[in-house]
Amino acid sequence: MQIQVNNIQCVAAWYWDVPKELKRDSLNDEDEEDEDVCGICRASYNGTCPNCKLPGEKCPLIVGSCHHNFHVHCIYQWLNTSTSKGLCPMCRQAFSLRDGIRINEPHIEKFDKVLMKARQQNVVSTTGVAGAVDQDDVMIDQEFIR
Repeated sequence: MQIQVNNIQCVAAWYWDVPKELKRDSLNDEDEEDEDVCGICRASYNGTCPNCKLPGEKCPLIVGSCHHNFHVHCIYQWLNTSTSKGLCPMCRQAFSLRDGIRINEPHIEKFDKVLMKARQQNVVSTTGVAGAVDQDDVMIDQEFIR
């Protein structure tokens, strides 16, 4: 018996490897599906955010210290809004990158700037005077980011 192969079509799949310990502990098995979507755009981590055309390294994930994960473009856009106040859009805790996570490392410097700007806007909005940023609050924010 002899077989002749006329055509081969390869298929591949990939996904972001978000370790189980980085997912929220309170989830049960039926909620695990919801954990695999960005909390802002509700698109799958393995897909793209609304700003990107192709998934992959150009549209990476950000892992927050509160265990919420987002597409990098989604969380930057959220933090640049005046209503974010530097808080996580899911749990409203002060948002920061989780330490020791390799996928967060390329974004630390830019994230610090975006977060500082968001927190400064929050200080301005609470004082009611544009440009009246309390320097003590700015120094506290800088220490908080570190």
